[in-house]
Amino acid sequence: MSRIGSTILYLLAVIAIALLLTVVCRICFVEMYTVAPQQMENALLAGDRVLVEKWHYGVRLPQSYVSLPYVDTLPGTDLPARWPQQPLPYKRLGMALVQRNDVIVYNYPTGECKPLAHYPTVVARCVGLPGDTITADGAMLYINGEPTVQSPVVTEGYLVPDSVLSVVEETMCALWGKALPRQSLGSQSLFYIDRYHYSELSEHLPADKLPRLISLAQDNYYIELPPYGSDAIITPHNAALYAQIINLYEPCKVELCGDVLYRGGHKMDSYRFTQPYYWVLCDNRTAMTDSRHFGVLPHSHIIGRCGMIVFSIDAAQSGFDSWRIDRFFQYRKL
Repeated sequence: MSRIGSTILYLLAVIAIALLLTVVCRICFVEMYTVAPQQMENALLAGDRVLVEKWHYGVRLPQSYVSLPYVDTLPGTDLPARWPQQPLPYKRLGMALVQRNDVIVYNYPTGECKPLAHYPTVVARCVGLPGDTITADGAMLYINGEPTVQSPVVTEGYLVPDSVLSVVEETMCALWGKALPRQSLGSQSLFYIDRYHYSELSEHLPADKLPRLISLAQDNYYIELPPYGSDAIITPHNAALYAQIINLYEPCKVELCGDVLYRGGHKMDSYRFTQPYYWVLCDNRTAMTDSRHFGVLPHSHIIGRCGMIVFSIDAAQSGFDSWRIDRFFQYRKL
């Protein structure tokens, strides 16, 4: 073989090995994720590019032998972009439990018959672990009956009547150099304020002029997360939730009659769940991509833990002004 031919083969081999290593690294170790708006503000900002540590909770194996990322069909055709078309069984190597307050990236449960990796990708904070009871009462969150101190960067919606709007905005300008963005809602204005800045406002405004927290129906709930590794006792209080979880994510089907579960016509007093289930919340309480909307998060849907912020771009700016240099290569506790 000529020298030129040998050089070409060598370069092709190098390229093939590099591509293989890239694919293995992306599947098993790390992948970059772009944070979407209104998910984890202000712990993570929209436009942050975060490395996701996929190995941290165990490596999730692909559910297709061949698959094009981000698409369900081949461009310009109706042909499936993966083989086989039906997803392979879910498997994970070296599973480890999520820890409380970990910021994780996961696939939003949609119930579609396709590989989990093709579901939408979301970031949120894990607040509930297997076996926990979680109660939310407006702005307060209780874990196993104990009030939980939530992150100061948790962002919530507040209403300000027009009658005190000027005073509130003047106070914001005095504290932070500018007033926060707002939306007009009739005779009131809606602000999104994190707990840290709201605490500052409360020190400079009388109670009758403070922005009022919006209380939504989704912020009031009671959940019993099933335990993992031991039998879950089925009670009238958790039967409906357990039935929903089992029928959605477990390898069997059950029937709910009143507050009693049946499997194959036999009453169930207990059940051992095959994977852990968590309760996750976005730091932005107005987000619609967390457990308040889809319920418990199964371990099968977890991609990994948020790690280093590689770089960050502010879409509202242009040119070099859009680069948030202070966030480059930051590995921070979220």
